[in-house]
Amino acid sequence: MATENPVPEMSAPPAPPAAPTSMMARLGPNGQLVIAGGAVVAVANVLGVIVEDWPIDLRFWLVVLGSLAAIAITFTRTAAVAGIPGGSWVRIDAAIVGAYGLVDLGDTLTSLNNWSALTIILTLAEVVGAAVLAYGAWRASGGSLTADAAGARKLMSLGMTDRFVYLGATGLIVSWFLLMAIADRYSWNLRPQIAVLIGVLVLVGRWLDRNPEAGRLPVSYSWLVVGLGAIAVVLGLWWVIDLIGPTIDDGSVGVYVPFLIYLVALTSLGLGAFLSLGKAAPPKS
Repeated sequence: MATENPVPEMSAPPAPPAAPTSMMARLGPNGQLVIAGGAVVAVANVLGVIVEDWPIDLRFWLVVLGSLAAIAITFTRTAAVAGIPGGSWVRIDAAIVGAYGLVDLGDTLTSLNNWSALTIILTLAEVVGAAVLAYGAWRASGGSLTADAAGARKLMSLGMTDRFVYLGATGLIVSWFLLMAIADRYSWNLRPQIAVLIGVLVLVGRWLDRNPEAGRLPVSYSWLVVGLGAIAVVLGLWWVIDLIGPTIDDGSVGVYVPFLIYLVALTSLGLGAFLSLGKAAPPKS
């Protein structure tokens, strides 16, 4: 009796190869926000220089290079530079770009009748790009609304020195937004640009000092405040002396109020820097 030949089992067809993941997909949504926001900021400023004759000043270099640095660190997933993690560097770059974008927004609000349509479009593109970059960097570095709200509630419990420094640094940025958005009679030139940069760097220094996991400063926080506060006071008083006469002659509340806010911020940071000397100096034997 002949036996039937068994039917060979059919093996399952091989699974199709997985589709390659694009570089942007590997970056995740937060990295994509950083890339997109930084690219818009850089392109808008370069086009402004080429097409609309924007000045190539300190603000331009810090905004463009800060955006490109954030993009490069995000693309390469740099682990750390100078002891500070790559994510912290992206957040620092975004803070600088965002602060200048805020002041540029204030300048735009009062210049709609004086600027060309292209300049307005490029400036607004820069502002939106800076906001997207800042949000992406904040999310990518573990930003949390709950943690930030808790930190804001702790402001009133800070020591007097920290309170002076924090309010002074924040006031420098806010006052220049108001000076450009309300007063509309001051030039957004080198000394104001340095003042805003100092405000950002002091706040960054405080953030790193309070969050050691975010990185370590190359110098002590107290000495950072002393040095930057001294520069801010000298440049700020120089600017005030130059413009106090025209400001008084203007007689407008819209000029007086932001000007006084700037003076109060400058005084607060100066007092904080002076009080920080006691912490920076070595104890007496």
